[in-house]
Amino acid sequence: MDHFTLSGDQAGWLRNKTGATRLGFAVQLKFLTWRGRFPRMRLELPPDAVEHVAQQVGVPASEPAFYDFTFRAAKRHRSELRDLTGWHECTKTDLVKLISHLVDVIWHDERREEQVRAELLRQM
Repeated sequence: MDHFTLSGDQAGWLRNKTGATRLGFAVQLKFLTWRGRFPRMRLELPPDAVEHVAQQVGVPASEPAFYDFTFRAAKRHRSELRDLTGWHECTKTDLVKLISHLVDVIWHDERREEQVRAELLRQM
């Protein structure tokens, strides 16, 4: 519930969307803020989280079945969500900074792959 509850501002971002589009947009937003990336497919979405978001936006939880995460509309939504949230796609400059951070800070203290991956995702 913590990760998939829409704030008042976020709910306002849905104003011109309906049905599967409304729920798909909202689910992508909350997944982004939860995992730091967009879902690649519906199977990544926790069913209870989809149900929770569906109740908030007034759309049946079955609607994501009609929302294809690979179609143009979903890609357009991701672009809109990046603009709204301030997130951006990783650039080469970002990658260089991230690698430098991994080498300079993380690698000296931690060698376990899971911990390094967790820190990498946190930095991203």
